[in-house]
Amino acid sequence: MGTGCRKNVRIKIEDNMQIKMTQNAFGSINKSGNATKEYKIDEIIDCKEDWQKSLGQIFLDNNLAIEVKVTAPKEKKVSKKKTKAKK
Repeated sequence: MGTGCRKNVRIKIEDNMQIKMTQNAFGSINKSGNATKEYKIDEIIDCKEDWQKSLGQIFLDNNLAIEVKVTAPKEKKVSKKKTKAKK
């Protein structure tokens, strides 16, 4: 296998998994499949519902996307500095 080749490892879509598109590809945008859109490179897709998991699995199997783990930034507590009044 040359450099840059992906191993043929099947990734199973799990609940609330996210994938990132590595190529532009057309796919469904709803459960019934009666509408499509072009998913763009670097677009993140949340695979929450069954139809999204199926779509994500197709993208992964065809090397159109990769699994990503996106973590939301932690909230930082902002404390106000107390200022002393000048006399």
